[in-house]
This record gives sequence, C-alpha cells and structure tokens, in this order.
Amino acid sequence: MAPPAASSPALGPVLDGAAPTRATLTVRPPQGSPLHSAGEPELVFPLNPTEYSVSKSVSFAEIAVPGLDSPTLQFVRGGARVLKLDALVDAAEEPVPARRDVQKRWLDALESMTLRRSATHAPPVMVFRWGANPSFTGVLESLSSTYVLFDRDGTPTRAKVSLSLKEFLTAEEQQNASALGSPTVEKVWTVRRGDTLASIAAAVYRDPGRWRVLAAANALADPRALVPGTALTVPALIGGAGR
Repeated sequence: MAPPAASSPALGPVLDGAAPTRATLTVRPPQGSPLHSAGEPELVFPLNPTEYSVSKSVSFAEIAVPGLDSPTLQFVRGGARVLKLDALVDAAEEPVPARRDVQKRWLDALESMTLRRSATHAPPVMVFRWGANPSFTGVLESLSSTYVLFDRDGTPTRAKVSLSLKEFLTAEEQQNASALGSPTVEKVWTVRRGDTLASIAAAVYRDPGRWRVLAAANALADPRALVPGTALTVPALIGGAGR
C-alpha cells in the first residue's frame, strides 16, 4: 500500500475546533537500502493516540540463603521496553465514498507490518513519534482493531486500534548508550569499518596500548585483520592487569 499523502485529513476527533498534533509510525528502511542511505522513511502512518504507555521489566534471580527470611536478589538482565498505544483511525468524513474504507485505506498496510520482509527475514522496524514526546523505536509485537462505525453497506469507516511495540536496539546502539568508558565492566564491541584493536582499546580502556588484552580475549591470530560486523569481547580490567 502506498504511503498516505501529506494532504490526508487528520485521523481522529477534532479538539476545540483545531486538529490535534498527529502522531506517526514511521517504517525505518533496512540497512543497505537506498532509502536508508538517504535517511528517508519507507512508510508513514498518521495516528491520533487516545493514550499510550511505556513499560520496562527487569529480571532478578532469587538466591536462597539458609537462615534468612527472604532470598537475596541477583540482577540477571534488563528487559526490552514496551510501548502500548490506543489510537482512533477515522475515514468517516471523507467526501469520496471510495476513500471511507478504513480497512483498505489504513489498516491493511498497518497489519502488513507484522509480516516478515524478504530482505531482512523479519518484520520491519518502526519509529513512533508524537510532538515533544520522546521517540520510540521498536517492532510491532501485537495489533488489534475494533471497528466502531460503518457505512450503510457495511464498509468500516472508523476503528479503534491497539498496538504494542517492543523496543528494538542494535548491539551498536546499545554500546553507544552504555558507559563504554568504564573499563571495569565486560562489554561487547561490534567492529566498524576503520576500527583497529588500538582504537578500540583507546575507546574502552582509554589506553591504546591495551590492544593485547583484546587480542588475547578474542584469540585473534592477526590483530590487524578485523572484519566489520564482528562482535569482540571486551574483558573487564582489574587493577593494572593486561599491560
């Protein structure tokens, strides 16, 4: 389905005589596509949220200690954030009858975002944006539509949409967001074009001379032959170890 035209009417009710700021779900093009290189979105879906929420879970393991009333807790891992969104999708006021079918006009394309793409073998990554609110990047985890208004012939013209986006972050994005400058925490570094062990050691250890620590930890026969995309283990440094 072609992306909606910029002149399409707002989806949802009008508040106090003025259309509210529309939220958008933008389909992020996959790595390597011409659209990704140009920074252009693949598709844009305008939405008017009635409410949305963001949640995040954290996993802890319970460690039973004899003699204590409660177990101690050991951090295991963080869970992905989840955005849940309720929105109204409305085409009932369209003057052209053929454009009032909200299923064909909007929802078929939105439902296709749950399907695997041939280029990536996975559903696409989407970005939720709404005014001054922080953007949210994720994959469509669930989607349901409730049709609430129909034409005389049964054509659905208005629907309530509930969807859930699970946060999507690449390993490189997570590395950039973490405290890479702390040498006392083990990390994973994804090799980028132009990286050397010395440059990586300078970034994570603040000392390019520690490149031998990386070479040993990853059993690199030729430390100069780094392949972009390779995940390297960055061991934690204890005291002056590794020099």
